[in-house]
Amino acid sequence: MENQRTVVLGAKALETAVSGLVGIGIKTFGQFLEDQPLKSVEQQIYNWSETYTEKYLKRHGQIQVLGMSQAISLDDIYTNVRMLDAETVKCLESVEGLEQVYRKANQRGFGKKESAKQKGIEVANAEQYLCVLGGPGIGKTTYLRKVGLEALLREVGSYNHKKIPVFLELKRFQDPDTDIKKSISEEFETCGFPNPEKFTEHALIAGDLLILLDGLDEVPSGNFKKVVQAIKDFSDRYSKNRYITSCRIAAYHTYFTGFKTVAIAEFDDDQIFDFIKNWFRADPNPLLTLEKKAEYAKTLWEQLKTSDSIGTKELSQTPLLLTFVCLVFRQKKTIIDNRAKLYEKALDILLEEWAKSKLLEENWEIYQDLNAELEKDMLASIAYVGFEEDKLFFEKDELAEQITAFLTDNFDAPKYLDANKVIDAIAVQQGIFIERATDIYSFSHLTLQEYLCAEYIRDWNCEDQLIKKYAPEERWREVFLLVTGLKGRAAIGFLKKLEVQTQELSENLKLKGLLDWAGAKTTDAASGYSGEIKRIFTLILILDLDRARALAFDLASTLDRASALASASALDLALDRDRASALALDRALALALALASAKFALDEQLISDVNLQPLISYLDNSLEVSKILAEELTSIAISSLDISPEFFDLSEDDVQVITSYLSTCQLMIDCRNQASGLSPKDWNVIQHRMFLPPQP
Repeated sequence: MENQRTVVLGAKALETAVSGLVGIGIKTFGQFLEDQPLKSVEQQIYNWSETYTEKYLKRHGQIQVLGMSQAISLDDIYTNVRMLDAETVKCLESVEGLEQVYRKANQRGFGKKESAKQKGIEVANAEQYLCVLGGPGIGKTTYLRKVGLEALLREVGSYNHKKIPVFLELKRFQDPDTDIKKSISEEFETCGFPNPEKFTEHALIAGDLLILLDGLDEVPSGNFKKVVQAIKDFSDRYSKNRYITSCRIAAYHTYFTGFKTVAIAEFDDDQIFDFIKNWFRADPNPLLTLEKKAEYAKTLWEQLKTSDSIGTKELSQTPLLLTFVCLVFRQKKTIIDNRAKLYEKALDILLEEWAKSKLLEENWEIYQDLNAELEKDMLASIAYVGFEEDKLFFEKDELAEQITAFLTDNFDAPKYLDANKVIDAIAVQQGIFIERATDIYSFSHLTLQEYLCAEYIRDWNCEDQLIKKYAPEERWREVFLLVTGLKGRAAIGFLKKLEVQTQELSENLKLKGLLDWAGAKTTDAASGYSGEIKRIFTLILILDLDRARALAFDLASTLDRASALASASALDLALDRDRASALALDRALALALALASAKFALDEQLISDVNLQPLISYLDNSLEVSKILAEELTSIAISSLDISPEFFDLSEDDVQVITSYLSTCQLMIDCRNQASGLSPKDWNVIQHRMFLPPQP
């Protein structure tokens, strides 16, 4: 079967090669094959083409995937990439401007989501001179290999230009006298082409080659300028050919003005799913059937789409880390439990395994003395300080100061390293820092910053401060979950500290009274729900009713004020009417939520010794007629729920405390789900005390 495939591919490559060599002409071949008949010449051309195809497929048509014991076909794993204009990758912004843009976007990613994307193969078809940028592990090399493969095999609707692909790794250009033509000639020589130097010269003059120059960032720094100049001169001299070069974003500075510069975009949802399907389908494990592979792919995708996997999905936007996620799922059949451990390994891949495979000679000193553990400690400190100051973007000078301070204060850290070189190495080699604007950096993913922040808290015992200051804050929620996951069995201590925080919040007189009332009204309720579930629903019902009452009062006040301001300006009247309209919508929503809570409490028998039907009827009628009076709602709620009037006179501070209490309780439950090795007995003790008044 393999031989048949090789022959077919050889025939396709023959067509490509012959088409590309038309410009050279049969007379040129006559010089290579003197006094041979035409049929013999054609056979020789066929043989060279087939040999070149076989060697190209062997060297560039296969890929070694993390976690797989043998190389697999590039076609089997490749997922079509999309390109962004390079100008959208970096912008001329201040730190404050970037922070503002991020906050307004209300999203986790730092990239510009509105940027138009083009299919990778379409860009390769459109541009004769192309420079492809991207972060570590995003698939630059794979893209160049794929374009070369498409040019070689000449599939319909793929690469449209009849060119012979030549793939060159720029990291091999270590000789000060860079000779690109010699390197191309050596590629043809290995395939048995006669007189490869002359063949190369004729092919270049005729414009028959697609020259793929991979990894500009991997050229040794001592030879970098010469290689860049050599590429410029070469592409100018042999301008009829097509060129694609690649470089990491952090290492590129407009070296080739005649090249169209694009950047590979991170995977979107469709690409992530396609990659997962391809990865499992290509898995060579003979024990896995096609049906089982498809089932694994579907299950992993469903798990990635859950709210618990937002951070994991964020990391999965690059092939490198998505490969790792697939591997973890294949081993454990889940990615949901303890994502802290998953992120830890993902970070280790960036710090060690990937960095080693791409290590540049000039960075050896940095990675030799600033080992992975020290670097992780340094990054954790930067991440924590950023979160403390509510900063996601850092000026380079600021980062350099923090790195210098770390190296100076840490006994084991090398003192002689240049902080700016450390930043560049981390950005170029590992992609953990990304330069978002000139000399302004962020972590490549918010997930990495959250994880490193959690490591710092765990290592430096900052849990008490974390809970006191940030338990109710949404932006710290993921950090709390990751701290829990990192602590393993010791997480019970962290959960107990969160419980203490809820006990302190419940000292608020209004909240304490509500907890007393909720406990009394749910103890004998017939519902099959647990005690803490019944109590939480009663509290939510009270908050919903209070919200509806407060909005009804605000709406009435606003309408009264608008009526009284007969002499007010048109602008003031318009603003009051706009506010009244918004309040009416908010009030309707609050009424609907209160009605839903009340019906649920009645249907599920969550509360005893109350008569919910009058309250439900009033709320239902109020929604229909779009009218409600705060005083009426208060009176009916007090009567139906058998509750003291004071609990429908909650101040903004009271509501804030109650909201913080509920948020912290929910956080405690979410943290419990990330704890590994937790004793059910220990958790049950905490769970049974939830939503009760302060315990002595």
